[in-house]
Amino acid sequence: MSLLGDYSDPDVARKLSAAITRAVGDRPCSIMEVCGGQTHTIYKYRLRDLLPESVRLVSGPGCPVCVTPIRYIDAAVSLGLDHGALLCTFGDLLRVPGTVMSLEGAAAQGARIEIVYSPLQAVERAEARPDRQVVLLGIGFETTLPGIGLALLRARERALVNFSVLLSAKRVPPVLDALLGSGRAAIDGFITPGHVTAVIGTKAYDGLCARYGVPMAVGGFEPLDLLGAIHMLVGELARNGSANLNAYGRAVSAEGNLRAQQVIEEVFEERDGEFRGLGVIPGGGYGIRGTFSAFDAERRFDINVESREPAGCRCGEILCGILQPWQCPLFGTDCTPDTPVGSCMVSNEGACSAAFLYGG
Repeated sequence: MSLLGDYSDPDVARKLSAAITRAVGDRPCSIMEVCGGQTHTIYKYRLRDLLPESVRLVSGPGCPVCVTPIRYIDAAVSLGLDHGALLCTFGDLLRVPGTVMSLEGAAAQGARIEIVYSPLQAVERAEARPDRQVVLLGIGFETTLPGIGLALLRARERALVNFSVLLSAKRVPPVLDALLGSGRAAIDGFITPGHVTAVIGTKAYDGLCARYGVPMAVGGFEPLDLLGAIHMLVGELARNGSANLNAYGRAVSAEGNLRAQQVIEEVFEERDGEFRGLGVIPGGGYGIRGTFSAFDAERRFDINVESREPAGCRCGEILCGILQPWQCPLFGTDCTPDTPVGSCMVSNEGACSAAFLYGG
């Protein structure tokens, strides 16, 4: 189906809803939307109300703030308070609780923290403040990594000695591999993230579809994008197929963004990645290559922190699709957007935040 014009057109949504109902029949299936932006669209537009009861949607580990380990927050706080670094960060990281405090709490105690909208702005801060160490808090999946890479390339080009990156970068395919291989959550199909896949290309999931016999469909972020991806998936499941599909062709190709991939390859290397609530996933992260080690904050600073997860928080199980947000005993009581306990309640891509704002 070609979706043109208004991507939230209710008439087209109803037609897609009917097509999904016909395709799935009585066969129950669980579909995971991987990206937090997709999760918020599902809740905001109440897309579950348009689906038959046999289709269950669960949220996945595609929110970069949500999967950032608590140790990273504690390290960033230490850089600001103990080392006096000027921290440059994206805004949704500010209120994520650490073991003792958030970055917002560190700012209240005197840490210098500035919000940036591009990694290159952090380089500009370093150029403007040669008397102070500037650290970019570089988190995210493959979507944000090219921008962080360009910042490191520019810092090297300008021989900046006061700029570095504290990196917590993740890879989507390995985390899906870990979820499928663990058997912790029964997922029949995946809506893969549009922004990430625009960078890495749909081919990145071919092996997973073949190995596990699970279909995947790249989805966008508008209501009809997601309903279109669900329609593709339930149709594939009805045929017992495991194809790697593309419901976001206007932005995503099989090969992805080759220039962005070149930047990632030049600046970063694949490493094991620690995910909050999920543990260490082999090959699930990126590190800064040795040729850029002078700009690696973990090597530049002596960071020594002791971290622990908050008691009662079930973010890990929510990120795995095992629990829905409202099944966490802290949800809506001890843990709210005003008083968050877990990272899933803080980020504007977090599943708990979406469920609280728009209702389960």
